[in-house]
Amino acid sequence: MKSNKTYLLAFIFIALAVIAYFITADRGEKTATYKIKEKQFFTIDSASVDKFTLERNGKKVTLSKVGTIWRVTEPVDYPAFSQFIIQVIANLKRYKIESRVSDNPSNKDKFGFNDTNYVKLTVFQGGNQLGVMLIGGMSPGAGQTFVKKTDSDEIFLAGEFVRNDFVKEDFVNDWRDKIIVSIPRNKMKSIEFISSSDNYKIEMDSSGKYISGKDSLNTAVLDGVLNMFQSLNTQSYIDSAVNLTKFDKTIRIQAEKLYEFGFAKAGEDPNPKFILKVSDIKQVFLVDENFVKMAFKQRKEVIVAK
Repeated sequence: MKSNKTYLLAFIFIALAVIAYFITADRGEKTATYKIKEKQFFTIDSASVDKFTLERNGKKVTLSKVGTIWRVTEPVDYPAFSQFIIQVIANLKRYKIESRVSDNPSNKDKFGFNDTNYVKLTVFQGGNQLGVMLIGGMSPGAGQTFVKKTDSDEIFLAGEFVRNDFVKEDFVNDWRDKIIVSIPRNKMKSIEFISSSDNYKIEMDSSGKYISGKDSLNTAVLDGVLNMFQSLNTQSYIDSAVNLTKFDKTIRIQAEKLYEFGFAKAGEDPNPKFILKVSDIKQVFLVDENFVKMAFKQRKEVIVAK
């Protein structure tokens, strides 16, 4: 009996020693993910947020609420694309800090905080700075991004935080509203195409049908043009001064007012770009050759030969 008791005590001692080892032993670098109590770095009021800035790799864009309208206010002044603003505010409202993944400064590159990748986000509310955070890389998990504070080495995993809602391919211009004009189709009374080789006009008759004298029209081609001008979006912008008085191609649309669109070839590149100037709009736009071909139709493309 004594022998059995001795074996039992020895077994219990060994088991306790093993448990103690796993409890007290140093398990290496403590960067493993674990839950934390902090839910957000700062809490926003969606209605009161009035400005935020994004900085990345030496570039900075500022978006400000002017009255009730959001605008890009730095480095240019231009209307912002409202859907992107809505996405940013939605992210900041709903995101949650799910865990801390590292406090080791040597891990910053691993989580997307190298100097060329991270984005510094500063949020203002009621005219005052509310908070700042750094946005790192995306996590493999859906809707998860690594974030950190500016004054700490701690890196956190944020859930319901979409990096691409903050980081755009074109860091500045993608925040700008791409819409140039929106002309309702039923308001387009006439459209005229003018170039060195073409000059013709299509008009709406009293029944709402488009005609060009007695010629027949390719309605599918014309519909494509009219639909394009119902929501005409630019591809890029020119923010430097441009003094143009002569254009390679011109489109005039008579609606509730006269709209004039002038296209001028920019350079002699094999894949040319075109400068686009629009009447009564100060901003100058930049588009490619395909854009011009979609908007400007030669007479033979629209007028059906008899």
